[in-house]
Amino acid sequence: MLYTVISEYDIFFSGCGSRNYLEVKGGKLEYIGSGKNKRIVGLFSTDPAMYLRKDYQPGKRIKI
Repeated sequence: MLYTVISEYDIFFSGCGSRNYLEVKGGKLEYIGSGKNKRIVGLFSTDPAMYLRKDYQPGKRIKI
């Protein structure tokens, strides 16, 4: 049994897609894509308020 905020699918994922991570204040963003087509897939944070922010929602485009 695992006690974690990370989904079991992310821990035991064996797909071929490339996932990237971006450090943000208070946590990490997981994104896919390259160039101008980067989209958020997930957020890892211990701060519940971060999950309510619209700019960190899954599917949102990000600029690095």
